Amino acid sequence: MTTDPIYHFTQAYLTEDSGIGEKILVSELVQKDQKLADCPDSKKTGRRSEKEKGLKAGKFTEFSDDGLTLLASVSGYPRISMQQEEDQAIPVVSITPLVNISFDRLSATLLIYPPLPDKNALCADNLEALLLGAGISHGIDKQAVEKAKQIIAAAPREISDVKIAEGTMPQQGSNAYLDYALEIGPIAGLPLEDGSIDFRERRIMVGVEAGELIATKIPAVPGTPGINVLGEQIEPRNGKDVKVKTQGDAHYSEENHTVTATQNGVLSVVRNNTIKVSSRQKVEGDIDFKTGNIDSQGCLTISGSVLPGFKVKSSGDLKIGGGITSAQVVCGANCVVTGGITGKSARVVVGGDADIKFIEQSALSAGGIIVIRSQSYFSDISSQSDIRCNPASIVMGGSLIAAGNLTLGTVGTEDSEPATLGAGVDPERLAQYRTLRRSLSEKQDELIQWIQLHGNAQSRKVRKMEREIEDIRSQLIAINLIPDTELFSRTGAGSSREDIEEQNPLYHAGLDVQTIRIDLHGSAFSGTRIMLGNRTMVLEQEVSKRQFKLSRDMKRIIALPLRNK
Repeated sequence: MTTDPIYHFTQAYLTEDSGIGEKILVSELVQKDQKLADCPDSKKTGRRSEKEKGLKAGKFTEFSDDGLTLLASVSGYPRISMQQEEDQAIPVVSITPLVNISFDRLSATLLIYPPLPDKNALCADNLEALLLGAGISHGIDKQAVEKAKQIIAAAPREISDVKIAEGTMPQQGSNAYLDYALEIGPIAGLPLEDGSIDFRERRIMVGVEAGELIATKIPAVPGTPGINVLGEQIEPRNGKDVKVKTQGDAHYSEENHTVTATQNGVLSVVRNNTIKVSSRQKVEGDIDFKTGNIDSQGCLTISGSVLPGFKVKSSGDLKIGGGITSAQVVCGANCVVTGGITGKSARVVVGGDADIKFIEQSALSAGGIIVIRSQSYFSDISSQSDIRCNPASIVMGGSLIAAGNLTLGTVGTEDSEPATLGAGVDPERLAQYRTLRRSLSEKQDELIQWIQLHGNAQSRKVRKMEREIEDIRSQLIAINLIPDTELFSRTGAGSSREDIEEQNPLYHAGLDVQTIRIDLHGSAFSGTRIMLGNRTMVLEQEVSKRQFKLSRDMKRIIALPLRNK
């Protein structure tokens, strides 16, 4: 049998100064480690459940070692609420912190409650000490402190909050890059300063002469650390170096940081760091039985189409004047397909950027940017950079997965199969994740069938199969889909992603929350699957002109109105 807890603080309703007579629940101020309640009991033992104690510890409260006293873990304002458990309503004591520190620890807000008569209240004289006790040691706004003291002195009858401190953001470094001495663009799908996207046709196969300067490497610049409100240093993102790669008749000088052509030829730039100078091959007409398969060691121009069953391989830039139908195309540099890609057996792999008109029931992967000018129907598209669809384009079914950003027109119809859209997702890791899911399902089915057939759930064979299932499940939970992070970098223990996230809420930290996004210029129908990093959501209704991003705390996907500059 339990007795009612004995509380050591007061809460009460006060009428606000607003003039409409609204009442608010306020409480006296308690200090960290202050006694909040006692749970008397004749057993005198802490080995009791919260239900037996008749009291539950809420946020920022904890029981003493003997389990009989509830203590405050921060300074703030306690509150009693009731939580129904089975047939019993249990009081829950929680604290609203006096100083609320933001998720990123870059700002702190002081919460001021109206004072209760003859009870502990916030005092202007020891405000600085309270801030120090809350750990606030950097970026304290003196004017905000004075404003807070004035509010406290006025003894208001409404709750106020004052932003009391702000940290210093780190100055991010800049990445190394290649400054080209000649015009290599425009790059199709390039974002412009006004927020729009340049969909002019990409210029490829730029001619160069022996000895001509192609590019100069500009070195990376390191960042400057910041400091949060707790005085902790925030490491900046230092500029990343770029490793210059040359192929064919191009040479990079480590001493001068310059790339020059060693022979006359055609220039190919792959993902901004690989420079090729090679010969140029032209094929008039289609790739068919007359030409056979093509394997070019340089740049290749095909005036016609690639017909079903044929293969084309080019180590340099590739331009196809027609389309690709149920054919295999591999391009080591950049690829422009004036027509479309069609056919369930069509597979196109591009090392650099890919610029196509449309794709239907096919597969396209690229190491660089993918530009889709018209439509994507029931196709699997993946990029290690951005995927940029024309705002007037249509996507139906299939998947578009980008390690960078994703720009779209309209997605789906009321009757079509839903599409999967991903940004900040490594396509190869997603493929591995899907393989693990299939393997898990197969192993679980295999276990069920074995037990049904043999009837012995305790055998050595069953235990082995259960271990294999658990290993796969652990990998599924821990795998990180974010590019440029450790594959299994999400540490923690638990039976779900949520368990890991509780222990390590920054497991999305490899993703640049401020820049990664999915921009929807048209509409997306219900059922569309949205992926950002390790986060997933399914649209429950049709939405239009939205920008999907991760919330600042990286706990959910948010949809903001899309505003073009």
